[in-house]
Amino acid sequence: MAGGLPRAAYIPFRPEAGYDPAVELGVAFLDRIGAHTTAIILAPQKNSIEYSQPLKRYATNRTVLTPLNSNRIGGAFGRPTLVYAPALKELELAMRYAGDQPIAVVEDPSFSCARWADEIGAINMVERRFHAVDRSQEHQKILERIDFAGNNGWGDAPRLRDLRRHLGELQQIDALNKDEVLAYQLVRGRHGFYESLTHLGKEIDKISRT
Repeated sequence: MAGGLPRAAYIPFRPEAGYDPAVELGVAFLDRIGAHTTAIILAPQKNSIEYSQPLKRYATNRTVLTPLNSNRIGGAFGRPTLVYAPALKELELAMRYAGDQPIAVVEDPSFSCARWADEIGAINMVERRFHAVDRSQEHQKILERIDFAGNNGWGDAPRLRDLRRHLGELQQIDALNKDEVLAYQLVRGRHGFYESLTHLGKEIDKISRT
């Protein structure tokens, strides 16, 4: 916490406002939390910044990290991060690079980051409220068991069997929510890498169809 703010900010997408005001809110959060000088930008691709003038200005003399260049950028780990219009791949990359440093997520309409905001306890810069989770002890324990069952892909038969059983348990208590399960792993779990999350998402889809 710094200045009464958490380490994460969430700027949900508003069609009537567009991206520019959202970027400005994300920048304001990072500035207030004291992350202005060291912050980097993470975007789906480098030319993404061309579509937002506030983002383009903020990118001046800053590292712009993308899924394509992440293995070629040095010195980007452990830096405060402004995340622009992420899908799951970009959000996972941002979490991995930022570590415990401040992070501000500017949402894209194609991918909801609301569950991520809940899990990380982000401040909603539009609604001026703090996100949090509210679930039963049984619900929480099942999510913990899913994390315990995982092995970065749930590749071996016993662990995959356990995973499917736990997903079924969530379904039985009417709590099988794909976004929530993925957000839990991304923020709190041991297997929050993109490939693992993608595999987990496919297993959730299978259970949801039954």
